[in-house]
Amino acid sequence: MAHESASSYAGDRTDSEPHVTVEMLLAEPLLRGCLVGGRSGLANGVTWCLPLSEVDGTSSFPARNKGCDLAGVAIHVPNSHFATGDRAQSLMTRLAQRGASAVLAWPDNGIKTGLDAAARSADTTSIPLLALGQEATFRRIGHLVATKVLAQSAHVLEYSMRVHQALGEVFARGSGLAAMARTMSHLSRTPVLLFGADGEVLAHAGATETEEPPVDVDPAIVTRLITRNGQDRAAASGNGTVPHAHTAALGSQDHPTHAVVAPVTVAGDPYGLVAIVEPVWPADEHDLAQHSVIAEQGATLAGSELLRQRSVHEAEERARDDFVDALLHGRFTDQHELAARSRHYRFDPEGRFAVFVVTLHDMDPERRPDVSRAAAATRAAAELEPNVDMLTLTTQIGSMIVVVRQLPDSIPPQRGEALAESRALRHFAEQLSRMMRTRLGDGVRIVYGRGGTGAAGVADSYREARTTVALGQRVTVPSVCGYDELRVFAAIQEIADSKPGRTFATELLEPLRRADGQTGNLEEIVLAYIKESGNLNAAARRLQLHRNTMLYKLERASRALQMDVRMSETQFMVWLASHIDTLSEVHSALDNELTPPTE
Repeated sequence: MAHESASSYAGDRTDSEPHVTVEMLLAEPLLRGCLVGGRSGLANGVTWCLPLSEVDGTSSFPARNKGCDLAGVAIHVPNSHFATGDRAQSLMTRLAQRGASAVLAWPDNGIKTGLDAAARSADTTSIPLLALGQEATFRRIGHLVATKVLAQSAHVLEYSMRVHQALGEVFARGSGLAAMARTMSHLSRTPVLLFGADGEVLAHAGATETEEPPVDVDPAIVTRLITRNGQDRAAASGNGTVPHAHTAALGSQDHPTHAVVAPVTVAGDPYGLVAIVEPVWPADEHDLAQHSVIAEQGATLAGSELLRQRSVHEAEERARDDFVDALLHGRFTDQHELAARSRHYRFDPEGRFAVFVVTLHDMDPERRPDVSRAAAATRAAAELEPNVDMLTLTTQIGSMIVVVRQLPDSIPPQRGEALAESRALRHFAEQLSRMMRTRLGDGVRIVYGRGGTGAAGVADSYREARTTVALGQRVTVPSVCGYDELRVFAAIQEIADSKPGRTFATELLEPLRRADGQTGNLEEIVLAYIKESGNLNAAARRLQLHRNTMLYKLERASRALQMDVRMSETQFMVWLASHIDTLSEVHSALDNELTPPTE
C-alpha cells in the first residue's frame, strides 16, 4: 500500500494542488468505518466534492486529465441511485470512466444498506465506495473536503516558503550549486544530485563529503529524463509555473536508484535535473511530499544559477574566441595587448603552435542543429589529449572548426627534430579526425599548417591550413592532410607569391585561354594530356573525346603556345604555370579574407 501511495503522489501527479487521499478522509470521525468497496483506490487524490446532480450527464466541470473530467472529485450520490444492481453497475462504470476519485453513498431514504451490487462494482472499477451515515450530508462532506484541502495547502505553502527561504539565502550569497546541493541534502536528509543539460553531474551532496557522487546513476537514463522533461514541461516553464517533481529510477534494472526528480528549465529550454535520492523504497508518503517540494524549489533556483553560470561561460567563450581570432589573423593593436591577453589565456609567445582546420561538406551555419553539433564538437576538441604543458584553443569560423595546438618543443626544430614535429602534427590530426567523425559524421576533413613560433607562427600556420582547404577544392587531397604534404605547392609558394612567377604563369597560360573559342578548353586538354604522361588515347578517354579530336586540339594548343606540347619541357612549363596560377588564386582569395579592410 505504501508503494502505491508513493507512486500515486509523485509519479501520477499532474497539477500543483495539495494531495488529500481517500484514505486520509477515512480517518475523519464523519467517515470512519464507511468503506464498503474499492479498497485498491484508497490512494486516489481528492480535491473537491460534488453532488451527482451536478456531474451526471454532460458535465462542464473543468478537465484535470485527458478524458477524465472528474479526476480528483468525490461524488456524493443518494442511495436511491443504487436501487437495482444494473443501475448501480452502470453508474459506477460511468463515474470510473470519467476519473472520479470516490463515490459517497448517502441514505436519502434513511436506509444505509442495499449497496452490495455497488460494492462489487467498486472493487472492479477501483473506485472507493463509502456508505455514509444520515448526518453525512453533501454540505458537511463538502465542508470536510474543502477544510482538508485548504489545511494541506496551507501546510505545503508554509513548508515551501521555508525551503525557498533556505535555498534563496544560498543563492543570494552566490555560493554556487555545490552549496545549494548541500542545503537540499540537509533539508531532505538524503543524498542530492544536480545534473547539467547533457546529464553530467554538476554538484552533489550526501552523508559524507566525497569527490564522487553518493550513488551510481545511469547517464543515459538521466539524459532521457532531461530531454523528456524539457519537452513535457516547456509550456509550464514558459508560463512561469513551478516545474513538478516526480519519481524515477536513475540506475539500472538490477540496481535501481529511486529518486524524486524535478526538471530544471529556463524559458522552456532544458537546463538540467534535480534528483533527491530515496535510500528506502517504497518511501514514506510524507517524505515523498517533502522531497517533492524541495526538488521543485531547488529546480527553480538551480535554473537561475545555471542561467547565470551559462551567461558567464558564454561571455568567457566570446572573449576567448576573440583572442583566437586575433591570433589567427594577426590583429593585435600592439605588443602590449598581445602580451596582456597572452598571460590571461596562458599563451606562450615563445612557444611553437600549429593550426588545424576541421571542415564538413554538409555543415550549414544557419541550421540550429548543425550549429549545436559543431559547438559541442568545438568544446570537445579543446579537451582532446589534454596536457598541462600544451595549450589548446578552439573556435568556430563559419562552417569551420579551428584548433590551435601547442607543440611539445618550445624551440624551432632543428634538422633532426623537424621529422618528430611532423609526426606529432600528424598524430594529433588523426586523433582529431577520429573524434570529429564520431561527432559529425564521415564527411569530415582535417587539414593543418606547419608549426610556427608565437602569434606570428599561429597566423602563418592558419594561412597554410586555409590554403590547404582551398586547394582541396581544386585538387584531390586525403581526408587528413597537412600543408607540407602538398609538396609541390609548398615548394612553389614563394614563386607563386612573386611577380615574376605570376607573370610567367599568365604569359604561358593566356594564349591557351585566348585560343579556346568555340572548340573547347585548350588548357584543360593540355593538362589532361600531361596528367596521362603524354598518352594520347588515355587523355582522350579521360575527356571522353575521339582520338582524332584530341589530336587536333593538341595541335591547336601547340600553335597557340608556339611550342610542341609533346615535348617534355613544354609539358613541364605548362604544368608548373598551372600550379603557380592555382596557388596564386588561392592566396589572392585568402588575402581578401584575412587582411583587415583599410578605411
